[in-house]
Amino acid sequence: MSDKRVSKIGNGVSGAEMSNAALMEAASWADELMEAETKSRREKEYVIRDRLAGKIGVSASYLFRLQYKIDTMNDVKGSVYRALMLGRELYGLACEKTEAAADALEARRLGRTGNAVDASAGQAGEGTMAGRD
Repeated sequence: MSDKRVSKIGNGVSGAEMSNAALMEAASWADELMEAETKSRREKEYVIRDRLAGKIGVSASYLFRLQYKIDTMNDVKGSVYRALMLGRELYGLACEKTEAAADALEARRLGRTGNAVDASAGQAGEGTMAGRD
């Protein structure tokens, strides 16, 4: 059995590939959290980073590394990954994406596309004063 396999039938995924995926995900989460923490366009980035670091429990220097020095990093600490994940839940970022995906799936299931209003809603006087006569 190969040392890269999880089980006999499992996919062969190397640790380096998983570390890189986790690192990229953590960097994108840090970026999302920085945007969510920004209060104005004129606010200094280091002020935002320091405030975010205090709220989620990750050092500001680690957030800086995730933003600007990711090329020098091989992986992300598990505690930082977890703090970023919980931070997204704190800011409601994880819920918004899940809800948007669920809404898109529901719209696709019902055969609707985009944000178009369902044409059948205006038929037979529904939602109008004409339906009250």
